[in-house]
Amino acid sequence: MKNKNHLSLIIWIVLLIAIGSVIGSLTKPEISTWYSTLNRSKLTPPNYVFPVAWTILYATIGACGSLIWRGASFPKLKTLKTLYITQLILNWSWTPLFFHYHLTGSALIVLSCMDILVGMLILLSYSKIRVVSLLMIPYFLWILFASYLNFYIFWYN
Repeated sequence: MKNKNHLSLIIWIVLLIAIGSVIGSLTKPEISTWYSTLNRSKLTPPNYVFPVAWTILYATIGACGSLIWRGASFPKLKTLKTLYITQLILNWSWTPLFFHYHLTGSALIVLSCMDILVGMLILLSYSKIRVVSLLMIPYFLWILFASYLNFYIFWYN
């Protein structure tokens, strides 16, 4: 059983990093063209920080998915799963909205929804799957920061 849990964890992590990498690779043409021309916050990290940060974050998000899906049943487990999947779909939709379609306002709405959903996920998982709650905190802080960066671009461009 322990080996099965380890395999599940590895699959979740590798799958989320792979999906994130594919989606992230779609932004490369836009980074040097459209994105480089935008007015950005002075707090915007250098471009090389984003793939490193997202690789780490997708690994933790994948670990959380594994823990949520293999967790013992409790009354709010279905809600946690719904929050997790919904925020993940929104996460994956942000990149094309922002970088491909240049819909910075729509992307900001998506990020705002992610902020709320991940915050709820942290709160609801704390009592039953505390490690999920704690692992999601860096992701939550990053998407709050991303919301600020997205807002800045939306407002000043």
